[in-house]
Amino acid sequence: MRYFIGVIFPALLQTLFVFIVIEMNTGNGSWVGLGAFLLGMFAIPATAIVNFIYLRAKHQSSDFVVLARCYLLALIVPFIVMFLLLVG
Repeated sequence: MRYFIGVIFPALLQTLFVFIVIEMNTGNGSWVGLGAFLLGMFAIPATAIVNFIYLRAKHQSSDFVVLARCYLLALIVPFIVMFLLLVG
């Protein structure tokens, strides 16, 4: 259950966020959707791998502290995509 909450769920939230940004920017002449797609294509699996490795390394620590760190790592991609939205 710890891996589902710490690896799969943050990856699904990132995927949902990137998908919403791509759908919002389809057909309006903006390249933000493509940038979000390319960023998500590499960053979402990389974040899931990093969260998995982190969870395996910290198996003795408190669940709340470790999972909070996983969600903080998962917030990097949405912040970068939001920055792309503001710039583009």
